[in-house]
Amino acid sequence: MIRLLVIAISALMATTAATSASAAEIAVKVAGRSTPAVHADIVQAAKQLCQQDLADGPAVPTDFAAYCVREVTRDAVRRAHSRDLVAYDKAQGRATYLMRVSSR
Repeated sequence: MIRLLVIAISALMATTAATSASAAEIAVKVAGRSTPAVHADIVQAAKQLCQQDLADGPAVPTDFAAYCVREVTRDAVRRAHSRDLVAYDKAQGRATYLMRVSSR
């Protein structure tokens, strides 16, 4: 497994009224750490990235936030090239990816 995984999100959300685009990166240390610990850090980083992206854009349903976290996490897991991490991610339930979206 690689020593450092950089999680990046580049999301473009458009509605009829407004458009928001942002890109961000967070590094997650993976060397010498257990699969559950690495996965937890990846999910936390994905939540942070999605929260930032969703806060800057138009209001979205809570389900979209969970979808964002899940997809960013899955992308980062694929980039890690770790079979253990992929298997662990697949075993996670929907609740792993839920996050609160700030109301306006």
